[in-house]
Amino acid sequence: MLDSKQLHTLAVVVDCGGFDKAAQQLCVTQSAVSQRIRQLEDSLGQPVLLRVTPPQPTAAGRRLLQHYRQLALMESELLQTLRPDDNAQAFTTLAVGVNADSLATWFLPAIDAVLRSQRLLLDVVVDDQDHTQTLMQQGHVIGCVSTRAQAFQGGECRYLGTMRYRCLATPQYRARYFSDGLNAATLARAPAVLFSGKDDLHGEYLAQHFGFTQPFPSFTLPAPHAFVDITLAGHAYSLLPEMMVAEALASGALVDLLPAQPVDLALYWHHWRVESVLARQLADTLAACGQRWLRQDAV
Repeated sequence: MLDSKQLHTLAVVVDCGGFDKAAQQLCVTQSAVSQRIRQLEDSLGQPVLLRVTPPQPTAAGRRLLQHYRQLALMESELLQTLRPDDNAQAFTTLAVGVNADSLATWFLPAIDAVLRSQRLLLDVVVDDQDHTQTLMQQGHVIGCVSTRAQAFQGGECRYLGTMRYRCLATPQYRARYFSDGLNAATLARAPAVLFSGKDDLHGEYLAQHFGFTQPFPSFTLPAPHAFVDITLAGHAYSLLPEMMVAEALASGALVDLLPAQPVDLALYWHHWRVESVLARQLADTLAACGQRWLRQDAV
């Protein structure tokens, strides 16, 4: 039988990023935290954490985290059913992984209805859309928005819709850097914008349409609205979600450098296959709102 206190301690160590911070949150000594983790490892006969900075769960640790988060969610819902008066003011927290562009556009309006109908808090972890699934595999989140079309083992996957990106710049930027068109020479000297070191979207776009795989100058700005701001300021060109820049395109403040070649990014909602009312309602809400706000192109 797994010890719930040990599992909770494992989750806190991973979420806090260290034994000392976990001890502060749990109001115990660091020695007590280490002892709980060691006892958990002794009972399993294998390590659950890699002692690096910050500590990382092993394969066994990831499965334990998934089990613990699913169990905690179902237990919270069960208690609210059995003792509705005692838990009338209690919130349930769900950790979810979301890419920054979704968070900046459709995700928050999409969950408005479920937040109004349920006492639900979301712990939103932001990462690149190609990497949010890692958060789920490592047990950090119970669901995620991802570009992965296949469900994980033990999980479910639902198509949400497609976000269309366009390659945009100001007219002045186009005249300065692309007066001779977009080609290997001009792309090698024109500053672009990347979300992070994990962001492969821009590089893949250039490789697909121009066969361009060489280094290019780039800003790194991990915030979608900063992408828009620096592009509008004329310092870079960028791939921007169409739904974020409709007004700027209509006014001519931004121009589409390749109007016939947008990027359509299919998005999916992944969640663990658990009998949780809240998790299921969240998945249903996101799927329904995706049909309303995202492009429903065939995938």
